[in-house]
Amino acid sequence: MKTTTLLMTFLLAGSFSFGPSGAAQTEHDGHIHDEDLHEHEVPAVDEHAGHDHAEAQSIELHDDAAEEAGIVIYEAAGGTVAKTSVFPAEIKLNSDRAAAVSARYASIVRQVFAEIGDEVKKGDVLASLENRETLAVYTVSAALDGVVIAKDLAVGETADADKVLYEVADLSSVWADISIFPQYQHLIRKGMPVDFIAHDGHTAKGCVKYISPLVSHETRTFTARCVLSGAGVDFSPGAFVRARIRTELVAAGVRVECEAVQVIEGESVVFVPDEHGFDPVPVKIGLSDGHFVEILQGLFPGDRYVAAGAFTLKAELITSGMDPHAGHSH
Repeated sequence: MKTTTLLMTFLLAGSFSFGPSGAAQTEHDGHIHDEDLHEHEVPAVDEHAGHDHAEAQSIELHDDAAEEAGIVIYEAAGGTVAKTSVFPAEIKLNSDRAAAVSARYASIVRQVFAEIGDEVKKGDVLASLENRETLAVYTVSAALDGVVIAKDLAVGETADADKVLYEVADLSSVWADISIFPQYQHLIRKGMPVDFIAHDGHTAKGCVKYISPLVSHETRTFTARCVLSGAGVDFSPGAFVRARIRTELVAAGVRVECEAVQVIEGESVVFVPDEHGFDPVPVKIGLSDGHFVEILQGLFPGDRYVAAGAFTLKAELITSGMDPHAGHSH
């Protein structure tokens, strides 16, 4: 079978070993931090200069394996990278999708059909009551599809007119109230996309629908509100989550896909193809927005690099059992 030889040539002998690539990001200042691609100073390198591969080892991948790896080569170019900031947010009931069910007259509760947590449909009978003046029995029903979130009645109790007996809410639609620090107020606009991150890492997407003009006396922040639909139980009312907002775009001389940058012993590298295979070139990184990462040093416009499949290249070296430090002199 025809094989493709991928030669892993390491720059800076003795400075790299292969470990798991980070996955999580902390973008409060728009930079990638400890859990993902670490920003480190690395010695200036001429990526266009020759390297001594006299004793270099290589890994061979069959054509089908290379195809499965999904290796894609792009040319480095400039572009924009979104600078993101992270704010605290609280999930609340969507008051537009909640309804109170009340007694219509001064009544006595005769039957109770629904309990807290029950799912109900619009028109479902929740309780029956007896008018204390006429002794006529009437029922109260759910005003919308949803879940019973509050109940304040029991059989035999009296209920004054307009007393709230039940609250029903459609929890598939909730409000996410974001606390915006004053210094960011001029950067937040209606319609801006927002990524929400729950405590377990699950995410949901929304956009800013409303920005309060008032500052909270308790938190000294402004409120930006999003409406989340179908976000799931991680975004139930009362939950505290994080809101990630792209507050501005920054021009980058060189940017690559986040997947293209791998971490080797705390150093960020990009795999660059040459006549020998693929070289892991050390790079200095800047801003990241979860899609693109800015390259400050180590890659030039027009340089070819592995945009997809870089993690698989590293994984192949690990499973081969090769010594990544062996066979290189500089």
